Parts: sequence; structure tokens; C-alpha cells
Amino acid sequence: MTELLYCAERTAAGGFGTARAVLVRWLVAEGSPVSSGQPLAEIRTGQHHTHMHALATGTLRQQVRAGESVLPGFPVGLIE
Repeated sequence: MTELLYCAERTAAGGFGTARAVLVRWLVAEGSPVSSGQPLAEIRTGQHHTHMHALATGTLRQQVRAGESVLPGFPVGLIE
């Protein structure tokens, strides 16, 4: 099982930010098969949008709903 963790972007000082992000939408439905590297969700931090990608091949299990906010290191889903 692989956790999908929201990872904050690096700050200008070289560290990682602690800002909350919002999971805007899932690009893959709950229970769908996914492949490593596939975009799974759209994340927004302030005005910046980015995609979260699968780190493994398996079945997606969503743990956060679209519109919910997350902190860095927070698991938003699992790949079984």
C-alpha cells in the first residue's frame, strides 16, 4: 500500500512551506486502477495549481474529498 501525501513546495529560503492546500478535484474516480506517474488530483495552494501523481500502480482509495484543505504531509489517498 502506498500513501499519497500532499507535499508542500520549497520556499525561497530552501525549506518547505507549511501552508494549507485545497484538493480541488480528483482526476481519477475512487476504486479506479492507476499507473505510476499518472496525474490523480489537482491541488491549489494560494493561486498556484499543481497535480498530484501516482507513486505506484494499483487501485486508488480516496481519503480526502474535493474542496477539503490539507496540510503538508497529510495523506489524501492510498494506492493498494
